[in-house]
Amino acid sequence: MHRETRISNYVLAAFSALALILLSLPLSAPVRAFKACAVYVFNPVAYYGSQGVQRLADAPPGVARLLRADMDNIRLQAETRNALWLKAELEGLRAENLRLALALGVKGPEGRVPIWADVMERDPAHWYNSVMVNAGSEQGVTLNAPVFGEKDGSLAVIGRVTDVRKTSAIVLLVTDELSSVAAYLSTAGVAGLVQGQGGPRLRMNYIHSEAVLSQNDLVYTSPTSATFPGEILIGRVVAVNPRDPFLTFQSVEVEPALDPGTLVHVMILRPEGAAREREASAPAAEPRP
Repeated sequence: MHRETRISNYVLAAFSALALILLSLPLSAPVRAFKACAVYVFNPVAYYGSQGVQRLADAPPGVARLLRADMDNIRLQAETRNALWLKAELEGLRAENLRLALALGVKGPEGRVPIWADVMERDPAHWYNSVMVNAGSEQGVTLNAPVFGEKDGSLAVIGRVTDVRKTSAIVLLVTDELSSVAAYLSTAGVAGLVQGQGGPRLRMNYIHSEAVLSQNDLVYTSPTSATFPGEILIGRVVAVNPRDPFLTFQSVEVEPALDPGTLVHVMILRPEGAAREREASAPAAEPRP
């Protein structure tokens, strides 16, 4: 018992001496680095929140990057654990949806696999028409495959594939005059057809004549769309057009969720069976001698 007491006293004395030495030393880079690491090891919570940002700002750049990387790793591990539950929930909902579709005699949705690609070329003279991406038939890209971009952590409609090559593809943007997407307004709850105008804005036509429309209403893809999955953001209403007495429907101007000029990465959805078909059609490797 006395031996354990002596050891604890020695440890306390050593930490006290180390603390006094650190307090007396000038705040040089090595001292600040040691202090930052020691505080993070014994009390990592101190580096979260506004005070943690200030602590990281006072630490040397190399140590600050190391601590940020560790904090990001902890956060990503937590998100991965949450993603496992979301994946299980999604698979359960997909199975239930397929069961109900079969019970109703409706063809269930085909499984799709995402492919991420980079925008490699855009024509300045046709800024709102199309872009070229560096994924093609070798990656399983197919004609009319829907293409999306990332907007604040969510997907937004970009367009659809209209030309597939071996290692690249042409994406017809939703802003092109030949583009159209079945959509609905989130607040009004009415359906319509979003059409490109060859410029920075879209137009949503064929809206019910009695619907009450307003600006800033969000526009999403309709579940009835033949190309795009439902509930994907297209844009928001920026203007309600005056009613034309000679037309039986209303129309609104829509600002796309993503500006084509800001596109860097896109996500293409390909059929789930495309990879298996490509592997089956590929020539078998010759046996080694």
